[in-house]
Amino acid sequence: MGNTIGQGSKVRSQAIRAFDSSARVLIITHEHPDGDALGSSLALSHALNQRGIESVITCVDPAPTPFQFLPGIRGICSDCLLGNFDTIAIVDCGDLKRTGMPERVRAIVRHQRRVINIDHHQRNDLHKLVTINYVDQEASSAAELMLPLIEALGCTITPSIATCLLTGLYNDTGGFKHSNTSMRVLEHAAQLMLAGASLKDISMNIASFRSVPALRLWGIALSRIQRHPVLGLMTSVITREDFKRADAFEEDLAGCVNLINTVPGARATILFYEQANGRIKASVRTENNAVDVSRLANLFGGGGIKKAAGFSFEGHFEQSGGQWLIAPGCVSATPITLPVYQPIPSYEPLPMLQQA
Repeated sequence: MGNTIGQGSKVRSQAIRAFDSSARVLIITHEHPDGDALGSSLALSHALNQRGIESVITCVDPAPTPFQFLPGIRGICSDCLLGNFDTIAIVDCGDLKRTGMPERVRAIVRHQRRVINIDHHQRNDLHKLVTINYVDQEASSAAELMLPLIEALGCTITPSIATCLLTGLYNDTGGFKHSNTSMRVLEHAAQLMLAGASLKDISMNIASFRSVPALRLWGIALSRIQRHPVLGLMTSVITREDFKRADAFEEDLAGCVNLINTVPGARATILFYEQANGRIKASVRTENNAVDVSRLANLFGGGGIKKAAGFSFEGHFEQSGGQWLIAPGCVSATPITLPVYQPIPSYEPLPMLQQA
């Protein structure tokens, strides 16, 4: 099926022709959705509906509480009948398995359905399967790609669309603090605010939303920070028992790894936590331009972008002599010992912080 890859006007035009020739469009976003996945998908849905094209968003996991303010969030489905749609848009999925329904997506492709891949991740195997790849690995987020696509559709950027897209930009740039906050990102943000998006409301719901259980859980994670003295790697762990003690859920950890990564001298940070399915999830972050955490995640079958990635594997945590061990799912395998905390060397304060 001759597929097309790119982020320019030619690929956008192909995507628009596919949308315009459709009566019903299915939008699929990734499992354990974040603000970019939800915001970009909802923005596209609002835009298609504006053009009289029926659209349905599906995600195998529910939207976390901080994103419940997004316009249209309650209309997202957990499943769908794939045969009822003319075109499928897969949004912000770094690879096929991140859709949460890889075999069903393969079945769609086998039936020669039009499938559009809208994404910004560096590792994306979807391009081998789909018809149109609207992809830019240099983009900060799917939302950064979605805005020019919606404009090219001839849609008005309503306050609802603006709010959804600004949430996507905000989420994947860490509140405009990460190094992927480019001039284009800020220009898009200004345009969306002029269109009616409220940065105050977005930051209040995302950055400032911390329930008591979440704060308890973060306290446990922060108390267990460990540092590899040579690699400058910060790590912390959360067990299933910790979730119970804090009366918290996995979604309550959102943002915790970013906070740990602000420790001076950290080249990268990994937050490990036990999942209910017997696996350990690792969230990896860096702000160091010389480090590509997506390559680390790829080694373990995960994925992501250069500054933010993740992976998972079978196993559980054990403690021995004050150290945390990762006990693999295979009984005969050797446990992995996480590094013991080492004091962070002193550093010179920035000139603007020095006293006169």
